[in-house]
Amino acid sequence: MSKKSIKKENTDEQIIEGKVTKISHDEPLKVLASEKEKPIIIRAMELIISNLQSNVEHIQEHFHYVQAVRERLMEDMRKKRRIFILASGRSSFVGQSFQTRLEHMDIECRFITNTHSVPKVREGETIIVISGSGTTPIVKAMLEAYLTSNPFVIVITSYPQSVIGRLGDLTVKLKGRAKTDLKRRNLGLDSTLAPEGTMFESAAQTFLDGIIAELAIALHLNEESLASHHNQAV
Repeated sequence: MSKKSIKKENTDEQIIEGKVTKISHDEPLKVLASEKEKPIIIRAMELIISNLQSNVEHIQEHFHYVQAVRERLMEDMRKKRRIFILASGRSSFVGQSFQTRLEHMDIECRFITNTHSVPKVREGETIIVISGSGTTPIVKAMLEAYLTSNPFVIVITSYPQSVIGRLGDLTVKLKGRAKTDLKRRNLGLDSTLAPEGTMFESAAQTFLDGIIAELAIALHLNEESLASHHNQAV
């Protein structure tokens, strides 16, 4: 039997959206050939990108929140006020990335955590809280401990009406499936492709990088001026 006839026996033709498509009977190849199947990583990345695009549209519609955050941070810089960032879990890595960028702008910025001592917050200084669900107990407890100093609180969350969201002087909503969004989880929507707070954390990282861009342009900072405050490479 010729190779040509073997190939013919091991393949079929089917019509997908008006096009004739060869489908292999070999199972691994069949999965790759199907237009309905995508690698998990592609589906997950597309889901995250889709959420980011949704947040872009959301921020465009509510741009006054960006302006409010920018103006507050610029005022902090002019008055040499310290900025504190409070977050837990994976959101803490987003917060620490933002802290690094602010430090590159020569802003004194501290990260609040329960694992080491943090300087006392003075009245009027800014605390930026990152919490997708707005209910994380340890974040709530730490924030409440600092409220006695009467700081200005900026909250970034998916749930402005949550207990933490309501504690903000300025609360910014970002779209994302956080831990409390049980309805979407129960429906199976993105519960595996984007587990827990992934959608929110990606959106928060992008939003805060955008705030850095807003500040850099407003302050006429370029890469050289930012790099001058970068840690010396080892």
